[in-house]
Amino acid sequence: MFAMMIKVASMDLLLTLLILLAALFLYLVYSVNEKYKYWERRGVPFIKPTLFFGSLLSFMFDKDNLRKFLRNASQTFPGPYYGFYVLTHPILVITDLEIIKRVMIKDFAAFPNKLFMWDKQLDPVLGDSLFAVRDDEWRSLRAKLSGIFSSAKLKDMVTRMQMSGEHLKDHLGLVANQDVEAMDVIAKYSSNIIASSAFGFNIDCFKKDHRDFKYYNEHIMSKGTIGEVKILSYLFMHPLAKLFKLSFLDPIGVEYFRNIFMNILKDKEAKRSNRNDILSLLLNMKDSGDTMGYNRMVSQSIMFFAAAHETTTATITFTLRELGLNSTIQDRARQEIATVLQRHNGQVDYNSLIAMKYLDMTIKETLRKYSIVSFLHREAAEDTVIPETGLKIDRGTGIIVSTDGVHHNPQLHPNPSIYDPERFNDENKHSVASQAFVPFGIGPRQCLGERFSFFSMKTALVHILRDFEVVVDSKENKEEIGSLQL
Repeated sequence: MFAMMIKVASMDLLLTLLILLAALFLYLVYSVNEKYKYWERRGVPFIKPTLFFGSLLSFMFDKDNLRKFLRNASQTFPGPYYGFYVLTHPILVITDLEIIKRVMIKDFAAFPNKLFMWDKQLDPVLGDSLFAVRDDEWRSLRAKLSGIFSSAKLKDMVTRMQMSGEHLKDHLGLVANQDVEAMDVIAKYSSNIIASSAFGFNIDCFKKDHRDFKYYNEHIMSKGTIGEVKILSYLFMHPLAKLFKLSFLDPIGVEYFRNIFMNILKDKEAKRSNRNDILSLLLNMKDSGDTMGYNRMVSQSIMFFAAAHETTTATITFTLRELGLNSTIQDRARQEIATVLQRHNGQVDYNSLIAMKYLDMTIKETLRKYSIVSFLHREAAEDTVIPETGLKIDRGTGIIVSTDGVHHNPQLHPNPSIYDPERFNDENKHSVASQAFVPFGIGPRQCLGERFSFFSMKTALVHILRDFEVVVDSKENKEEIGSLQL
């Protein structure tokens, strides 16, 4: 009898627990579904979410999936914007050019910060960089760094770029008429040119004794699936990033570059050179009474190096690929190089590079077609209203502009899958609003190094096209970068 009573009581307790768990689950489902009504209540078209995950599973493990997700969705929703959810967080994607301009420029005070929330304890270098800092800290740092890439300073940097261009040409001369892994070769060039022209120390990654430098530069940021999970966590799931102590930068790579930059800073401080490179200019700020310490200088240097390397390498490589596929465009670019250099006594310098307008057009078309930075993002710092539509945006809402979606919008760029530099000729470039071409961002948070990147890209293309013809491997998949022959 006693045993039976215990058994019945145990069963009652188990049943009660199951009922409570079921009730809790149903309440959780109800609460999540209520959050999924956020965009519906505001009259915003949205992508139907998957329970608990929103749209996260559509792009969680592959950045190209996020690129494709945004591009496809931007083509599906014809209105000025649409919404989706990451877990239960509402994200607004803007496609209308005037609203993009409003968020990124006109009403910048309401959207001053990026969605990223870097933890300075986990990522002290990244968290202290211009890329990541927020609010007044960003405004102060941006003001200090804004003069680093002035025209006068860029002229000196471009002069030093030519040594890297010569190293590239010499290396290609050794492998001419052979298949060349384009991305690998250009990555070495990018390491060389950024180190010498932007930071004032000469290396040659085409030689074995400098290959460690290239290796750590390419691996300092997390790559692959792990890297994408970390980025998405910092973008949309800040508590998850903190809970699992996700550090985006590789600690070994950070330490490698910290030692390099600290040694260079101390050497420059002792010698007091007047070179217009980033580290010298940062030291000059310090001498002028600025409170920027060595650690913050190193943070800016490492992040600029990593970001510039990736953008420069990818853009040059994709441009070479397109030139290899389009011999008429390649021939015209080569002819322009020859004509301009003849007018400038054969000198590849600031003025001759600026004069190469068609080469500029090829790079811009590469940046449009391939959108190296696939989206821009902001966070609403306050409750605000979009005047054009009356949409209220709550504080903390994530805002995304799909760079790739804008660049592949057929209403803005007809036949977007076709590589056509003529989109950017003098006649056509004024027919499209500035916010329809945003490879380096737009507004006050636009990339400071844009002009530096263009000069480094043009330098590489001049030194290649002047002496070599680019041919794409006929077996190459047209959607992938493979080998080129020069």
